[in-house]
Amino acid sequence: MYVPDEHYLWDFWLLRHDGVYHLFYLRAPRDVDPEQRHYVARVGHATSSDLRMWRDEGVALEPGPPGSWDDTAIWTGSVIQHRGRFQMLYTAIQMDGSTVIQRIGLASSDDLGRWHKHPANPVLEADPRWYEFEDDSSHHERAWRDPYVVYRPSDAAFYAAITARQNTGPQDERGCIALARSADLVRWDVRPPLYAPHEFGQMEVPQWISINDDHQLLFSLYDRFHSSTRRDRLNRHPDALATGTFIASAEDRFGPFQLASDRPLVGASDVERYGAKLARDPDGAWVLLHWLGSRGDGRFIGGLSDPQPVITHDDGRIATPQAA
Repeated sequence: MYVPDEHYLWDFWLLRHDGVYHLFYLRAPRDVDPEQRHYVARVGHATSSDLRMWRDEGVALEPGPPGSWDDTAIWTGSVIQHRGRFQMLYTAIQMDGSTVIQRIGLASSDDLGRWHKHPANPVLEADPRWYEFEDDSSHHERAWRDPYVVYRPSDAAFYAAITARQNTGPQDERGCIALARSADLVRWDVRPPLYAPHEFGQMEVPQWISINDDHQLLFSLYDRFHSSTRRDRLNRHPDALATGTFIASAEDRFGPFQLASDRPLVGASDVERYGAKLARDPDGAWVLLHWLGSRGDGRFIGGLSDPQPVITHDDGRIATPQAA
């Protein structure tokens, strides 16, 4: 378990390069109220050879100067290597009164340590044809965050899966994973949702990967994000209405996706477990990592779990050993 002494750790993303795992994560000083950490977040960087022992590499990305589009905090993103350079899509927020404006920027690096923001930022914003702006929301935000980027060689294009909310329907059913396409990571075509199950108010921190020729979409949500319709349907199964990371599967990369189980792949028990991601360990086996939030006594941990083995079934299902 990696729990930094001086700062909190929560949402994270990973890249392995030359045998070294690079962990990028949201960080905030431990002298900040945990409930206020989002508004002072930076991107931290740590490295490891085994996903267990981590070396702090400092801050990778910080907010811009006052008045800039990313002047409040930097939020969750993802990193990809392409043509010898590393590219990070990241969320940034700007406050408009009490409204949180979320947009997505691009930063590049030659060494995974020093990052340079693109002059065209923000490169990716919500499209009101499909997605909610703050004027339509009961959440006091423009939900457009947590981009998970993949590259598809067959059409030489980048695709991003994004936390968003649809602009129609009951407020507690609008949570979706948005989709956008780009040839160069700078100019983006925003498309209708990749996955919109009409079950949740928010669906956070997506991961979009392929395992055994099946396509998996992980996302996390808090218990308060389950819709009233879902609560009525599953009220006899409280674990299905819990905080945790859920998974949807599809035979085609672009869906249609179906929830693999009403229950989370990993959920809270004595400790809040959230934002889980799948990765390959040094031996090539799939493992699951997640961040650690509040304990039962209310204290916030702010750290990263050790890797947990997972089982990948021939039919595409993924499970932890406890739920296999």
